[in-house]
Amino acid sequence: MKAKEWHERGKQAADPINALADFWRGLNHLYFPLEGADERKKIRKLLIAKVSERNAQTILAENAQGVDVLLAQPVIDMRGNGRNTKPNIDAFNTAGDSLGKLQEVFMVIYQIRCNLEHGQKSPSRERDVLLCKASSPVVANVLEVCI
Repeated sequence: MKAKEWHERGKQAADPINALADFWRGLNHLYFPLEGADERKKIRKLLIAKVSERNAQTILAENAQGVDVLLAQPVIDMRGNGRNTKPNIDAFNTAGDSLGKLQEVFMVIYQIRCNLEHGQKSPSRERDVLLCKASSPVVANVLEVCI
């Protein structure tokens, strides 16, 4: 399965930006075939279908420092539309369950990934590297649960 291959490749990546990209490719292989056109909805569907509340709680606990980094400051949608991840941070803070919280973390990671893939992240900018470093273990953990 391609998701496993990308997961293994991500584990071997020394660079956090490359690790995130590889882990995301594995995740993309799992959510892409799901019904619908909106990637965010597909990601939520995958998480709901494959990640239990208990697994979500464990993933958030094991990556608490990284999650704090991801939620500390909104990530701007670099396409210039004025959007950012503040609504996801707010939803995380009010979510009553770990799976809901994990979904909101993934919406933040999704924005980081979009900015990265569209050339808006810099491999030399400290915050960009830190965001990728905080994101990649969360994506890797979810990928492990899903495959």
